[in-house]
Amino acid sequence: MAQARRTTESRRLSGLTIHISRGLREAALFVLLAIALFLLTALVTYHVDDPGWSHTGPRDAIHNLAGVVGAWFADVLFSLFGYLAYLFPVMIAYSGWLVLRGSRADGDIDYHILAVRWGGFFLTLATGCALASLHFVISPDSLPLDGGGILGRWLGDALASVLGLLGSTLLLLAMFLAGITLFSGLSWLGVMDMIGAWMLSAYEWASGRIHRMIEYRQEIREGEQAKQQRVEKIVRAETKKKEQPKKPVRIEP
Repeated sequence: MAQARRTTESRRLSGLTIHISRGLREAALFVLLAIALFLLTALVTYHVDDPGWSHTGPRDAIHNLAGVVGAWFADVLFSLFGYLAYLFPVMIAYSGWLVLRGSRADGDIDYHILAVRWGGFFLTLATGCALASLHFVISPDSLPLDGGGILGRWLGDALASVLGLLGSTLLLLAMFLAGITLFSGLSWLGVMDMIGAWMLSAYEWASGRIHRMIEYRQEIREGEQAKQQRVEKIVRAETKKKEQPKKPVRIEP
């Protein structure tokens, strides 16, 4: 009896633990989504005249919808990472999804997978910044530095001085794709298979449409020819009927 009571109590505590863990993961998701939305708002409404980390500006006219704090964070992220700063809200929201979903058999958070995703994110961020600094020229009034920020300029210049523009671009592009794979779990071979399947489906659909269109036009042509033949037969019959001599009418006395 005591053992059965302990088993029931253990099950009740286990269910309560799972319920609490689920609630904490949902709360973490909402908090991370709010942070991601705040950062996204700050980045989208960034203005070069707002006070920030790289320069000072008037505090009585803040253009950023996230306020002074949002303007400061946007200036820091754009100064360090350029346009790749937009990856931070994406990664934070994605982390919330990973926390909510859980990856272990007991539904708990798998911190190893989370660490791999963040490692892939930083690899994607660094290589993307370097590629942006090497190949994209932007207006000096749009961002504090350039498209890749301080990180991109430092890493891109360091690799270009050793490997040249072509070699550094190839290396950075390979590492960028590898970082996306680690970050999102995306398989590029799977993507190529998917694109191939879509292309085959599109080819089959287009060829079917073209074949049906050809058949439809052929049916219309055949119908017009049959109609023309019937009209010609009627015209020939009427012409032949008109050409036949009329029989004289005999009047009986």
